[in-house]
Amino acid sequence: MADTALRLLPAHESFLADFFDLEKPLLIWLDQTTRDARDGADDVYELPASLDGEAAHEAWGRIFAALPEGLRDERRTLLTGEEHATGNTVLGTDGYEYTPLYAAPIEAADVEVLVALLDHFRKAVARESGYADLHSLLVHAGEQYGNEGADRVPETAEQVVNRLARVVAVLQLQDDDAQALLAAVTAAGLDRRIVLTEEQEQAARRHFDRVITAVTEGKPPVERALARFVEFGDTGRPATS
Repeated sequence: MADTALRLLPAHESFLADFFDLEKPLLIWLDQTTRDARDGADDVYELPASLDGEAAHEAWGRIFAALPEGLRDERRTLLTGEEHATGNTVLGTDGYEYTPLYAAPIEAADVEVLVALLDHFRKAVARESGYADLHSLLVHAGEQYGNEGADRVPETAEQVVNRLARVVAVLQLQDDDAQALLAAVTAAGLDRRIVLTEEQEQAARRHFDRVITAVTEGKPPVERALARFVEFGDTGRPATS
């Protein structure tokens, strides 16, 4: 039986962007490369023998399918600005509104597939033997990401790897604070309002501080500072130990 458990996921703009952007072009290219190699096609990237691009894409797809409707709608709201009525609201003891949190039933094995993929990517960036073609694929993926907006510049292979690293970090952020917040999320009523106790709010501040660290890894320091300001405001709400 698959080891499926609820994981706490934030409707954080950076996390959602990284997660959804992983599929195209990166995971689609890896998937197709694996399929082409199995079919004996010529002139395809030679991936390391233990890297199964099809399995990585499928693992991402199962995680995507496990996301609750509200979290997917949060992504659409961030892209379009259109409000939705399916989202969670997380409130502190004084009514302060935090980033919405959701519970998603995710298989541990699928997360481990992404962890293993990240290990391959890091070896490619380090130019280890047998990883030259994967490094080239990452470079080309970075060029594709850089073409998505008029003002964007090509990403480096390292920046492409950082996308996956940030996603994995959030997926793995399932400590005691996350478990305390999961209890609050799953106990929410039909109105989807999650009113934290004082203890849960302390856990939320620590958790969101870790989330911000994870989703800004590899980015300029100013982005981390901005993310903390957006989450905690100027009301003296830093994470507590």
